[in-house]
Amino acid sequence: MRISVRSNIKEVSKGLSALEKKYVPNATRNAINETLFGLRKALPDEMRSVFDEPVSFTTRPSAWQVDKSGKHELQGEIKLKRQQASYLKYQVYGGRRTPIRKAIPVPRKSQMARHGGLKKNWKALLDKPNYFTGSPKGRTDSTPGIYRRLGVSAKNPGGKRLRLEISWEKKTDYQKRFHFHEYSERYVKRHFRSHFRKKLAWYVKNRG
Repeated sequence: MRISVRSNIKEVSKGLSALEKKYVPNATRNAINETLFGLRKALPDEMRSVFDEPVSFTTRPSAWQVDKSGKHELQGEIKLKRQQASYLKYQVYGGRRTPIRKAIPVPRKSQMARHGGLKKNWKALLDKPNYFTGSPKGRTDSTPGIYRRLGVSAKNPGGKRLRLEISWEKKTDYQKRFHFHEYSERYVKRHFRSHFRKKLAWYVKNRG
């Protein structure tokens, strides 16, 4: 998300005195930066309202990188860091995810963490004797994945029942859930002007 106020400089300068206009670039630069850092602080709460118990790695403010406005180029940017962006981009833009290697591991309920992703220790299932990966023998219509052998019980006297824990998918389709750009634009419209006015007043009072 990039915030540019180049087109707004003339608008915010209307009706200002010569002294105030002198400090418009400084006030603008500081207002952009304060708005960006305020947005970075507000985004975690917005994400928690969208996602069901997301992990702190995703929602902490440090997941967002702020590129501050400089003295000459009056614009700044906020963006997700690379690791978080690699998976959150599907929640922001939607679309189809294809595997980097052979397939995408998609959890069933038993292997789903509270935030909706895979449990951290899911790969350890492959080391257990009652789990295997692939397709069950003799079931041509079965889904490839990691299966659990349920063992002998009253409901499974023959011990042949299997339960799919994680499926191997060739693709996964996502719907847009996290309206990052729309939320950010609303935040900027709500806060930039007030930050600008406060910064301009400070410069006139202390530097005028």
